[in-house]
Amino acid sequence: MDNHTNPKQQMSLPKDLKENFCLMPWVHLYVGTNGKANACCNTSITYGSVRNQAVETIWNGDKINHFRNQLLKGIKDKRCSVCYNKEAAGKASIRTETLERFNDYIPIALENIRPTKPVYLDIRYSNVCNLKCRTCWHGASSSWFEEAKVLKNNFGDKAILKATTDNAKLIEDIVNYSDELEEVYFAGGEPLLMEEHYDFLDLLIQQQSFNTRIRYNTNLSRLQLKDRGVIAYWKQLKNIHLSISIDATTDRVEVIRKGLKWEKLLQNIRIIQAECPHVVIEIAPTVSALNILQLFDLHRYFFEHKLIQSINAIYINLLERPNYYNIQVLPIDRKLTTKKMLEEHILWLRKNKAQESVVDELKAIEKYLFAKDDEKGYTQLQQQTERLNEMRSDSFSVF
Repeated sequence: MDNHTNPKQQMSLPKDLKENFCLMPWVHLYVGTNGKANACCNTSITYGSVRNQAVETIWNGDKINHFRNQLLKGIKDKRCSVCYNKEAAGKASIRTETLERFNDYIPIALENIRPTKPVYLDIRYSNVCNLKCRTCWHGASSSWFEEAKVLKNNFGDKAILKATTDNAKLIEDIVNYSDELEEVYFAGGEPLLMEEHYDFLDLLIQQQSFNTRIRYNTNLSRLQLKDRGVIAYWKQLKNIHLSISIDATTDRVEVIRKGLKWEKLLQNIRIIQAECPHVVIEIAPTVSALNILQLFDLHRYFFEHKLIQSINAIYINLLERPNYYNIQVLPIDRKLTTKKMLEEHILWLRKNKAQESVVDELKAIEKYLFAKDDEKGYTQLQQQTERLNEMRSDSFSVF
């Protein structure tokens, strides 16, 4: 970083860049379970692979620099459609969220200063997971493997996929290289069941990086991996934010997120609230055709039972793929029912003095819902639901 640039200076984007510019390649390193370093978890834009390249080489390579230059020219990449589609509906995206959280780095990016190291990490060390969520797949859950083989959409010939054959060395390389971390994001698979997650926290604690912002996307079904309990770690770390992957309540969520035990989840939340009151907890439902009509009861339940700190503690993941789970496939009568429930929930939010940003997220769902009709997708939804019901001996109904 050049001395003449002040990274703490707040700055807005020029008008010609506001709609397309992404800050990610200046601050963020993402690695998937296939070892590929992509621009983020939602795109196929690839910088290289940690399986045959050093992190430093990838971060300073031609591919990431080419993408940086594209962004500075205001070029819109079609492979970033997930963010652009959400924004078109008025919803926040990874692009806009990163611009907000790392606003201090905008001057660096606009001056095209090559950042020496990433400050925001999202490394998917493996797909290890104990659940078989219906909206998930083998690439993100080892538990999906046997069914994925039957459905012929398995991601490789082994249940457990790893970013490298030596993830311990990958962790060491990343921590040593990225020694000024501001944020680490753990997702899965299920991060609380990954050895690498605990190894990484060990290194952070050894470095006395107690204030590094640590975010999770977790099913929170377990708080222990062998002899390592996550509560003991969180007591030492000061900036923990949990986004709980939960789509509905009671029996329905146990079918959508196969393997999850509703009562055990509630027990784990209570343990965290008692043992680690500094940990921020929010719910992060994946909004799909499977749960859109249950979304509002879910939010109310967690708020009214004091399982989240405030009514604003909800992060909505609006599912885009697979297409047949997208809420846009719903028939018009179900869309109209959803619209009515959305409007009622917004009234409830305002009555309970929710932030307007939360209300806007609900409005964005409505706009997205009616942006497209997809009868073919609805047929595929019914077929996939019936097939999984048969494979899992479930009696799940979309409505």
